[in-house]
Amino acid sequence: MQKAEQTYDLSLLESSHARWESSSALRAYYASIYREMLAYCPEQGERLEVGSGIGVASDFIPNLKTSDIVKSSYVDEAISCYDLGGFGQYGAIFAVDVLHHLRQPMRFFESASAALRPGGRIILMEPAATGFGNLMYGLCHHEPMKLSGIQPPFDFDSTDPGGEFSNMAMGQGLFAQHKEMMAAQLQDFRLSVTCVKYRDLLAYFTTGGFSRPALLPAGMLDWMLRVESSLPQTILKYVGLRMLIVLEKF
Repeated sequence: MQKAEQTYDLSLLESSHARWESSSALRAYYASIYREMLAYCPEQGERLEVGSGIGVASDFIPNLKTSDIVKSSYVDEAISCYDLGGFGQYGAIFAVDVLHHLRQPMRFFESASAALRPGGRIILMEPAATGFGNLMYGLCHHEPMKLSGIQPPFDFDSTDPGGEFSNMAMGQGLFAQHKEMMAAQLQDFRLSVTCVKYRDLLAYFTTGGFSRPALLPAGMLDWMLRVESSLPQTILKYVGLRMLIVLEKF
C-alpha cells in the first residue's frame, strides 16, 4: 500500500500548542466546531480522530482516540488515513481540515468504511469554497482553494516540490460540485451522505487562527457564533466559510 503523505511540519506543533493554550478565543471557536460534530456522532462504538495535530479534540469529544500520520506527544497513535485498521470497530471517525490534504480521498473513504461498524459515521469539517469563502481564504490563507482542480477520478498530484498536497476546495468539489458522482462511488463502500451543512462567516478570522492575535475576546466571539449559526442554509451555502460533511455506513 502506498505510504500516506506527511501534510504538515511537525516542528510547528509546539508553537500551535502554545497558541492554543494562550488564546481563549481560539479555544472557544474550536469548542463550537467539535460540539457541532459531536451532535452527529452515534452513541455506540469507539471514536477515532485522524489528522489530530495537537490532539485538542479529546478535550471536547469523550472516549476519543487521537491519531496522526506520525506519532507525537500530542496524539495517541500513528495511523494513516489510508490504512485505518480496526475493522468494524469504530462508531465514528472524525477529521477537521484533513480531507483537503489527501491526494487520494476515495482511498480514505474506503478505509474509513472498513473501520466503521454498520451505522457508524465519518464526520468531517472542511473549508467551504463558496463565493465568500474563495474571497476570504484567498486574502487570508496560504493554501490554495481551486474548485476547478477537484475533478474525477479524484486522484491528485502533489502541489509543491516537497510532495505535499493541499486544495481547500476539496469538500465543496466532492460533496457539492460532484455530489451525484460521489454518491454513486460511495455506494461501493457502503457509505451514504447524510448531511452537508455550511457555517461561519467571520468568526474564525477574528480568532487570529494559530498565527495571529485575536481581534475579539472569547465572549464577543461566542455572540458572533450564535448570530452566524442563526443564518439559514439558503444563505450560508453561498457565503459560509466551513462545511460539515457526514457520511454513514449502511
